[in-house]
Amino acid sequence: MSSLPKDFFYAEMNDSVTSLSSISSDSVSSESSTSVSDNFLTINENDLNEDILEKEIEKCNQMIRNTKECSQERMRLVRRLVELRFKLEMITEIKALENKNLPNETKVVFGHHLSFVWKPNWLENKFCDVCTKTIWKYMQQLYECSDCGFYCHIFCVEKIKRVCTAVVASEHSMILTITPSNGLLSQDYKCAECQSYIRIRNTKISSEDNLSLEARLCDYDGKYYCPLHHWNNTALIPARVLCNWQFEKKFVSQASFQLLNYKYKSKMYNLEKHNPKLYTYLESLNQIKSIKNILVKMKKYLVLCKVWNAQLKNVSSRCHELLYDSILYSMKDMVEIKSGLFLEDLQAVKDVCEKHIRYECEICKNQGYICELCQKDTIIFPFDEDTHSCVKCDNAYHYQCWKNRDFCPKCKRIKERSKLQEV
Repeated sequence: MSSLPKDFFYAEMNDSVTSLSSISSDSVSSESSTSVSDNFLTINENDLNEDILEKEIEKCNQMIRNTKECSQERMRLVRRLVELRFKLEMITEIKALENKNLPNETKVVFGHHLSFVWKPNWLENKFCDVCTKTIWKYMQQLYECSDCGFYCHIFCVEKIKRVCTAVVASEHSMILTITPSNGLLSQDYKCAECQSYIRIRNTKISSEDNLSLEARLCDYDGKYYCPLHHWNNTALIPARVLCNWQFEKKFVSQASFQLLNYKYKSKMYNLEKHNPKLYTYLESLNQIKSIKNILVKMKKYLVLCKVWNAQLKNVSSRCHELLYDSILYSMKDMVEIKSGLFLEDLQAVKDVCEKHIRYECEICKNQGYICELCQKDTIIFPFDEDTHSCVKCDNAYHYQCWKNRDFCPKCKRIKERSKLQEV
């Protein structure tokens, strides 16, 4: 974990975070009629009962019906409705608990599902994502978001302003173009997250300037942040990997850092679509593409094989992932492609499948082909390198046989049979 700068602990840092006022139970009824932005993902009420929640759910449903379809307002109202129903289910479960002294609720704030943590099993202390101060695991209690790994002190819950990474990832697409900085003037010299005033610190002019809010650039979105929301953490930038095949980690804000980590294993990048020129310069990508095409042909045998389906429980998750995934890649996959590990694992999966089809399974072996052009007894399969499959009937032939005699005997028989039936 990257270390936090010393200026995190000055008092002026704490003044830059504006606290969110808590929502009382008396104002619940009036919230549904006010602006949706005042109500967005801020359900942290503790005194609500089932009757009030059911009324609020009905009001929220009515407001959704009156809004424009696919509008931003409807999206926020739907999010509010989900959180209200979640709160209702949570209260119902709380009543069933026998031990009422335990923390019996999950706080939902700005999309974060915050669970109370009694005794964390960390090896090192964490930092609060709100105040950036240390969370001492043996001395302080905390909340942890079950979706994005957001940590905060119990006394910092009401000050949360960052929307959960899981919500951001579900509602916004990833930035896949290198974003240049437009300068602090475009942000009115304010932090992109907390809107506190920031500036470029020049230690050459004033070496004693240790208390000002330093402007720190996020390489992912091209915006400037204050040290409270930019901890100098580094991460791989998807745009730089896709455009330049560049795997150097760059400094990013804390919100971008959590988003990139959340999406690290998500298969969402189509290399052939985003940058097809990569296949021209990278031989490993061409080999991976070729093996994947072979696996697609093998899956036609494996899907119908009872023996293979019975053995799926014993197949490793890595093998299952490489065999049944699509043409999409994750950032983790691209890192493994760079190191060569992905190609090795993919080749191993191909060998396992080929061994099953060609030698181990009689069902799959009997579905092979005999080349009708040369009449040899050797069994061939469509995924063999020296095999050509007819586009119309999918019958397999040796490539050289097909090249010398450019017609398909099976298609010819089908055509002759259809003529006889017409007569």
